[in-house]
Amino acid sequence: MGRGVGRILVCMGLWLACLLQMGCARAQAAPCNDGQPVRFAQQGWESADFTTNVLQEILRKAYGCKTETVPGTPAATETALTQDDLQVIAEQWSGRSAIIEGGVKAGTVRLVGDTLKGGAQQGWYVPDYVVHGDAARGIRAQAPDLSDWNSLARYAPLFKDPEVPGKGRFLNCPTGWTCEQFNSRYLRLFGLGRYYTNFRAGTGAALDSAISSAYDRGKPILFYYWQPTALMAKYKFYRIGMPPFNQACWDAMISGKGRLCPTDFLTAHLGIAVSAPFARRNPQLMSLFARVQFEPALLDNMIYTMSRSHEPGERAADGFLRTHREVWTSWLPADRARRLELALGLAHAADSAAAGQGDSGAKASRPSVGRPDAGRPGEGRSIFPALSFGDYVNRHLTAVVKEYGAGLHAASDAVLAWVLLPVERLLLRLPPEVLLLVIALLAWRASRGWVLPLCCVAGLYAVGALGLWTELVQTFSLVLVATVCAVLLGVPAGILAARHPWLGRLLAPVLDVMQTLPSFVYLVPVLMLFGLGMVPALLATVVYALPPLIRLTALGLRQVDGETVEAAQSFGLTRWQMLTRVMLPLARPSIMAGVNQATMMALAMVVVASMIGARGLGEDVLAGIQTLDVGRGLQAGLAIVVLAIVIDRITQAYGRSQRGRRAAEQGGRHD
Repeated sequence: MGRGVGRILVCMGLWLACLLQMGCARAQAAPCNDGQPVRFAQQGWESADFTTNVLQEILRKAYGCKTETVPGTPAATETALTQDDLQVIAEQWSGRSAIIEGGVKAGTVRLVGDTLKGGAQQGWYVPDYVVHGDAARGIRAQAPDLSDWNSLARYAPLFKDPEVPGKGRFLNCPTGWTCEQFNSRYLRLFGLGRYYTNFRAGTGAALDSAISSAYDRGKPILFYYWQPTALMAKYKFYRIGMPPFNQACWDAMISGKGRLCPTDFLTAHLGIAVSAPFARRNPQLMSLFARVQFEPALLDNMIYTMSRSHEPGERAADGFLRTHREVWTSWLPADRARRLELALGLAHAADSAAAGQGDSGAKASRPSVGRPDAGRPGEGRSIFPALSFGDYVNRHLTAVVKEYGAGLHAASDAVLAWVLLPVERLLLRLPPEVLLLVIALLAWRASRGWVLPLCCVAGLYAVGALGLWTELVQTFSLVLVATVCAVLLGVPAGILAARHPWLGRLLAPVLDVMQTLPSFVYLVPVLMLFGLGMVPALLATVVYALPPLIRLTALGLRQVDGETVEAAQSFGLTRWQMLTRVMLPLARPSIMAGVNQATMMALAMVVVASMIGARGLGEDVLAGIQTLDVGRGLQAGLAIVVLAIVIDRITQAYGRSQRGRRAAEQGGRHD
């Protein structure tokens, strides 16, 4: 009896031990993030891009995680993090985001780690040669006494703004960024708004392009910037002195609440922001994030190398992991560090069996040794040769900026001074009621009725009632000049294409490229050659709006009735008389349709134009997108819609009236 009970107890003990062992094995084999991809925010600047890719490589290769990168504006990605739609923001600046601070207080977000030793510097900068000169480049010091913000008013003419003569230009953060808001408060607090325009760059890439272009040409520029960045490692900047740091004053600068008082910029703590549910599910990853830290010099150099060689972020991250194992081995437990070494091909193959014991759950997801991208869908042996002309383009673009940048910027200033600014100032000086009356008369002349004029005036009046009249006029002036330029270039090109079929065939692929090439591709070189603001926006708009006008002009001329042309020739008309008295009048409806399409495509570019510093309704749309201010973006978007409808209906009415006259004339001839 006793032996039977003993056997039963032994069996139960063995059974419990087996259950415990199975439970432990199951816990060890639990997939990363419960098998769901870890969704990282794509933040849009170099240091964040690099850090994001380093973390993703470690999670994939050392922890067997699946990862995704989700693009979006800072406000959008931060809001998604608070809702666990995203799990990780790899570079979060302390004291900079009300959304993240609110998420921390509500318990939906956790901040962990100290990813940059000593914190991140930020402030107002000028190129060092502005203060100290550069003997090697033959540049004299232009502002040797520029020591702190008190000196900026005196040196405003040095940083002149071509769009606002008599003022300097302070290059602020992109529209909607937190730094754009507190920089604007600094300008008001220091009284510098009387001497400087608060110029928003539009995007981070536009800001970098403007700084690089000025530095390569040896020109003065005043701007806000931060560290770590590639430009900080590439160029030598001089930081403008500020009053001593005061935490209460800084808090007021960030929030805009309370009494604003002078203070230096905060040396920001950089950490990793994660959603609270993700943190609870993945304690091992939280332990990793808490230990991640870069030396400032190392991070600057890695970012600079990535930027200079135009490497994608994941390749730069792989290079860092291969060449700086002494850094990341301190972040990881020994077993995870060994797995990462094996995945990178840094450990002996003989160790693979021992390192893989007890870790079978991750074997399927381990990439092939020696290939940083092997094992991902779509990767592997390729039949295509490795070709790239990117480095060639970049080298020659830099050379062109250095050689011809001064002349091109002078031409840009001339276009501003003689074309764009006079048109904008004229329209802004006109009383709104006068401009509304002019538009009503144009609509009445086109339609010969009162419905269209009343609708146009009512729509534009509503835009003014929303407080967007100035922005509306700025946008309209840019569209007007762009359309006039498109007509001056497009109609002659269409005439030549209609007269010479070989030229039409030659132009066809060029026009296809102009219509389909993403405007962002040529915006950066245009920015570096002509600077930020209205001129590059004008060029980009003309390139986009020109093709339909050329095509429709050529089409309208080809469709002119052959009998009419023969009859005109029988009267002995010269080529010029034939063109101006017969061909163009008969093709006018088609040409007006081309003008209509060119205008609509120019309006479609207003948001893109705001990304390179053009003012107007697009700037408000961009700000609404970047700050999740839906109301502001919707108001500006509806104003663009109203302007588009007004222009479209008026130009279409002119086209219909021309077609009506043409039909009447043909009917009279038949009678």
